[in-house]
Amino acid sequence: MDPAEIDMLPVGIITLALDGTILRYNRTEAGRSQRRAADQIGRNFFREVAPCTEDPLFEGRFRELALPDGHGTMEFDYTFAFPWGSEKVLISFLRAPEAPRIQVVVTWPDKS
Repeated sequence: MDPAEIDMLPVGIITLALDGTILRYNRTEAGRSQRRAADQIGRNFFREVAPCTEDPLFEGRFRELALPDGHGTMEFDYTFAFPWGSEKVLISFLRAPEAPRIQVVVTWPDKS
């Protein structure tokens, strides 16, 4: 998919290098997290952008998938802590074998 198509998805997409550096931050995620997407590129997701994820549930699973032989998919429920309140989401990590990046898909429950 090209960047414009990724921006149009109804889910947040964050592409992270194996060290946690943000490579892509789509428009949907930027809107939900109230951040400017371009300002997130090159920053460390765990230390600079979302320090609430610096825990075994989120970062610990990411680190497991980032191991040299790590690949596959992990899904889990998570609660993001924002200055304006918390948001429950479904997190999906996706890594192809030997890929130098992990896709983070953030899905918000339908509130209808």
